[in-house]
Amino acid sequence: MKNLPEAFPAISETQNLSESGASRRLFLAQSLAGIAAIAISSHASAMPSTSPQWGMIIDLNRCTGCQSCVIACKAQNDTAPFQFNTKIIESEKHHAPLLGSIFTPIQCNHCENPPCVDSCSNKALFKLPSGIVATDWNLCTGLLSCVTACPYDALHADKRYGNRIDKCDFCQHRLEQELLPACVTACGSGARLFGDMNAAKGEFAEYLQRGDLVSRKPELKLTTRVRYIPLRN
Repeated sequence: MKNLPEAFPAISETQNLSESGASRRLFLAQSLAGIAAIAISSHASAMPSTSPQWGMIIDLNRCTGCQSCVIACKAQNDTAPFQFNTKIIESEKHHAPLLGSIFTPIQCNHCENPPCVDSCSNKALFKLPSGIVATDWNLCTGLLSCVTACPYDALHADKRYGNRIDKCDFCQHRLEQELLPACVTACGSGARLFGDMNAAKGEFAEYLQRGDLVSRKPELKLTTRVRYIPLRN
């Protein structure tokens, strides 16, 4: 989040976040406590939602590995030193006679049934009605159980704030201003597409209708809000 050090001064592990007068994330102009109560309700999944249903599609055929998304995310969210909410994995392509690199952007996949949420005994991680997996730093105690539970290695502890958990939230603060996530805006090759899956428009709508969308690590059989267009042979 922009200007985080000014808006949210560093605190010790023992200091109650409510005393600092600030929260790590602000959602939909509602209090975090109110949203968490909705999200953890046993009846929440059965409630009809009028919220946007956010999703991202990443076309691996377009990604050039330029790191623009990584830099933009880092600048926008002020993550801890050497920690990133999105990263790019580089691997080799072995299709002779053409050899080269394959670039795979990775981040929180905003699972429909997130293992990280199930692992958090304090309910500091929860799903918003929009499908975003969110964090409440007023509840997070830095136990790190969610870090090990995530199969996508998408969560990390911020040592500046008592090991509280940070992760991608689709730049929720930007969505509130009707702006795209920073990584999407920064992607010069158009590899990242983002929108409301219930009211998709433009190229995002076209991609959403394709039959070749896959989740990362499909063997896990997790339904995710971040999906990929595989590389063409």
